[in-house]
Amino acid sequence: MRVILYTKDFSEEINEPVDVILSPQYYWIKKIDIPIKSLSDAKKIAKTMFKLDESYIYDAFKTEDGFYAYAIKKNLQLNIDKKYIISLRLAQSELYMYDKINVSQNHSIQKIDGLLFCFPKTQNAPEIEDVLKEIKLSKNTVNLYNRINIDKSLSILGIIIFLLFNAIFILKTIQNKKALFELQKQKSEFIKKHRLPKTTFQLKAMLSELEKTDKEQKKIKKALEFITKTPLKKGEKFTLLSYDGHFRVEIKTAKNLDGYFSKMFKVKSILQNNTYKADLYE
Repeated sequence: MRVILYTKDFSEEINEPVDVILSPQYYWIKKIDIPIKSLSDAKKIAKTMFKLDESYIYDAFKTEDGFYAYAIKKNLQLNIDKKYIISLRLAQSELYMYDKINVSQNHSIQKIDGLLFCFPKTQNAPEIEDVLKEIKLSKNTVNLYNRINIDKSLSILGIIIFLLFNAIFILKTIQNKKALFELQKQKSEFIKKHRLPKTTFQLKAMLSELEKTDKEQKKIKKALEFITKTPLKKGEKFTLLSYDGHFRVEIKTAKNLDGYFSKMFKVKSILQNNTYKADLYE
């Protein structure tokens, strides 16, 4: 059975069973940095990690590196007949051990801060065909097709609302200390079981940290999208693209690209030996 990586450059006609790995172009991914103990807990908070709408499904998985939450379009359409798709997977789950892979004539997958992103094709990287021959697939699959998407966070919210309404009803109908004590006990057990924050301060701190991570990752993704649209002519190409707090690029070209990159970045560059080198600061 074949394993394929599906990118936006994919054009092969598939008429046999395949395991499909989606490139980072098709999903949102975030590492869960808050302390959690199990995959079930990661799945419960997956939706809260993203500021997206109901057109996405939300889930989580675990690797040796920790827990990850992801979001993927419910109506994702691939140029492969569904009857041939044995499993659907994410590059972050299956290729996370690689720092850099060339995946098509135009793109590479590279790791930044532990997350895989798509870049213009680079040099000195293994080819995806060789990687797929050796890869051992994980147990992490995406249940996208024929999915009944039950949002677990909404289920918990529904239970909380149910308990609150019942609390009001009981307090109004049974005015005795025994009933009130039992209700408080159930509430404490519920909070402990689902590991919910006990105070508003804890909840705000968690939300603040998630918002900070979300803002940083969106900024990196926006910058990458801008860089990949660099206007290059035939024969011109990226020879280096890296990120270490700021982007660094080297491009085989005889022209100065400051005019383009300065639309988004503060640029420190040099052009020599038909190579444009620049450090890009946001």
